[in-house]
Amino acid sequence: MNSWPLRTHSSMCAFYGDPDINRDGRAGAAWIRAKLVRVRPPYRMRWSWGGDVEYLTVHKACAPSLLRILSRVAKVFGSQGAIEEAGMHLCGGAFDFRPERGGASLSAHAWGAAIDLDPEGNRIGRAWAPHRGMVHESVIDAFEEEGWRWGGRWRRPDAMHFEAAYAPEDLAPSKRAATRQQADACREENVR
Repeated sequence: MNSWPLRTHSSMCAFYGDPDINRDGRAGAAWIRAKLVRVRPPYRMRWSWGGDVEYLTVHKACAPSLLRILSRVAKVFGSQGAIEEAGMHLCGGAFDFRPERGGASLSAHAWGAAIDLDPEGNRIGRAWAPHRGMVHESVIDAFEEEGWRWGGRWRRPDAMHFEAAYAPEDLAPSKRAATRQQADACREENVR
């Protein structure tokens, strides 16, 4: 399992770099060149709004993990037809410099550390239910075993969303105190 950053702005910037170093509300060109890579999915994907996915743009730290996950999805489903039947060929996006939906904080997409799969079948706010054709448990397992956080477990569910980060509430209670100490140390280091 990967050791992804705590899902705070300072920890994400410390791990992935600051995409908006100029504070102009856009990802900087130098950051994009240095941090983002294009990866070809191991099976045929389509954008949810139409058109083939030639490549996904993600942070270079996430690329190997995402490719392992998508390769596992291909293996579990076994055929392009089965992947499409499950909706896992539909992509709502990866890198996208933007705030979280309904918030002011940057989305994990802004660091290239997130992907949305089958947005139509897994609408934000809709509680996950496998019998309703939502994201399959094997896909959730593939992401979570690589340490990615799944939005389907959030108070406001976002079952399409997976991100390479974690939050203290994702950890067992015994690990939360150590995580808080690490986050405090990271904050102090970034203040200097």
